[in-house]
Amino acid sequence: MKLKPGDPAPLLQVQDALGRTVDLAELVQQGRYIVLWFYPKSNSPGCTAQGRQYAMLREEFQQLGAEVFGVSADPASEQCAFMDKLALEGGLIPDPSGRLGKAFGVGGLWGVGALLGLYSRDTILINPQGKVEQVWRNVNPFRDAQVVLDYLKQASGRGDPLEVKPGLQPTEDATGKL
Repeated sequence: MKLKPGDPAPLLQVQDALGRTVDLAELVQQGRYIVLWFYPKSNSPGCTAQGRQYAMLREEFQQLGAEVFGVSADPASEQCAFMDKLALEGGLIPDPSGRLGKAFGVGGLWGVGALLGLYSRDTILINPQGKVEQVWRNVNPFRDAQVVLDYLKQASGRGDPLEVKPGLQPTEDATGKL
C-alpha cells in the first residue's frame, strides 16, 4: 500500500551501510524530520546526481532538524563504494530484502528494473509526530533534494514562502503532473 500524507509512518529499526543502527522511532522521539530518498541503483548516473544534491544540502537539512537517508536494494558493499564516490559520511540504508520499501509503499521500476528489484525514485518526508508529511513519486534526480529542502523550510516555519519556485510543488512528479 502506498502511503500518503497524514498516514502513520512505519517507524522501523534498520542498519545503515556502515552497520550502524538507524531507529526511525527514536529519531521521531527526538523531534526530528526524516527524509527517505529511495533510488534505483548506486553509482548510476541519475542516482549519483541525486546523491550529490543531498550531500551538498546535508548541512541545511540538519539545520532544519532533518535526518536524511538514501535507500536502495543494493547491498551494503555497493552503497559504501557509492558513499566514497560522493564523500558521504553515511546516510545510506541497504534494503536488499525490500522490507523498508514495502513498508513505505515504494514500488519498483518497470521492465528490467522490476526484474532486478530496483526501486522507483520516490522520496518520503516523515514529520516529528511520526506521520508521513509528504510523498514525492517518480522524482527528478536533479531537483529532488532542493524540492524537499524548500518544502521542509516551509513546513518547519523557517523559510520564505517565496523561496519555493513555480514547478517545484510537493505533489508533482518528474513529468510535472500532479
